[in-house]
Amino acid sequence: MRWPQKPEISVEDVMGACTAWLTKKQWLDLIDRLPELTELEERYRVAGEAGQLLSLLTAEFQSQPKDADKVRLGATYDSALVGGGGRKLYDAIKAAATFGCTICGAGQVSSLDHHAPKTIFPLLSLTPLNLVPACGPCNQGKSNSFSTNPAEEPFHPYFDDLGTARWLYAEIHNVAGGAVAEFSVRPPANWPEVKAQRLRHHFTKNKLGPKFRDETPRRLALRRRRDMDTLARSGPEGLRADILEDADSHAAFDPNAWETAWLYGLADCDWYTAGGMKDI
Repeated sequence: MRWPQKPEISVEDVMGACTAWLTKKQWLDLIDRLPELTELEERYRVAGEAGQLLSLLTAEFQSQPKDADKVRLGATYDSALVGGGGRKLYDAIKAAATFGCTICGAGQVSSLDHHAPKTIFPLLSLTPLNLVPACGPCNQGKSNSFSTNPAEEPFHPYFDDLGTARWLYAEIHNVAGGAVAEFSVRPPANWPEVKAQRLRHHFTKNKLGPKFRDETPRRLALRRRRDMDTLARSGPEGLRADILEDADSHAAFDPNAWETAWLYGLADCDWYTAGGMKDI
C-alpha cells in the first residue's frame, strides 16, 4: 500500500480560505482561535513523526468533545472547506493520493476522511494533517469512534511506515467453477507485536478481505483469454511463470497491493494453471 506525502497546506491556509464564509456567517471570532489551532497542528505533526499520535489524541480525548466551538468548526469544514472557498485546498489534498484510497489502496479517492474524527476532535476539523484521502465506501464505513487501545490504532498514511516486505496474501479457490480469492494478512516476523495487531485490526475493521475479493472477477475476465493462450502454447509451468512475472512487476511497484497478492495467489493455484480458467 503506497501513501501520499504529508500535505504542505496548513490550518492557517485553511482558515484564510474560509474567511469569506466566516465573515458571511459573522463567525470571525473563530479566527481568534488560530494560534491555538496552529499550536495543536504542530503538536500533532511532532507526535505523528515520533509514533506518539495516539498518546496525543488520548490526552485531548476528554476536553475536545466539549469544546464550545465544536458545531461551528464542523460547519466550517462542511460548508466552507468542502463546499465553499476552501474547496481548492480540499481538492489539492485529495489529488496528492495518486495511488488511490489511503485506507484500502483499491478504491478511487472521492473524499477526505478525518483520521481523528471531527465529532470527537473538533479542534482538528480543519487541520490538513488530519485529513486523509479515501474512497467513498471506506470513508462511509469508518466509524466515528475512538479507541485508546494501541492494538486498534488506525494507520496514518502521513506517518506510519508499513515497509516493503510482503504482508498481504491471497489464495485462489475453485468454487462452483469459479476462482474465488481469499485475502489475508501475515505481518512480517520482525514487526513489533502491536504493529502486527494494528495491521490485523485495520484489515478486519475496514473489511478489506471482501473488498479485495470483489475487485478480482473483472481483472480475471480481462486476462482469461491471454492465460488460455499461454497455457496452450507453454503448458501449466509456462503459464505459472508468466503470471509470476506479472506478480513480480506489480510487487516492484507495490508489494502489498491487492493485485500483487492476487497474482501470486493465481500463480500458486494448480487448478487455475492447469486450465481452470476454461471453466470460468
